[in-house]
Amino acid sequence: MQVFEKAQALIDYTITITDNTDRFPKKARFTFVDRMQNMSLDIYRKISKANEILDKVDRRNMQIEVLSDVNVFLAMVEICHKRHFITSHTMSIWTKKTMDVKYLTAAWLKKT
Repeated sequence: MQVFEKAQALIDYTITITDNTDRFPKKARFTFVDRMQNMSLDIYRKISKANEILDKVDRRNMQIEVLSDVNVFLAMVEICHKRHFITSHTMSIWTKKTMDVKYLTAAWLKKT
């Protein structure tokens, strides 16, 4: 499924951006960096878990959890931009990668 590829791309980009210690002050690393890295990994894990669930109601609930996590992740990207940890260009790329996961998950949810 294409959503797995997009989720992996989100993880890769998140780690690339957040591993740059010049971007994020030390205090922000604990507040944002750790959470965003973990959340990107959790999004992938939940997509994988939803794919394994046979019960339609349980699968739907897991897909909704993914969408919720994606929305929180998008909010964190926006906060990073407002705090000038990332540029507008970085924010637009990060948002695009996140929205790819969101749209594919929403389409999958609708199809289920």
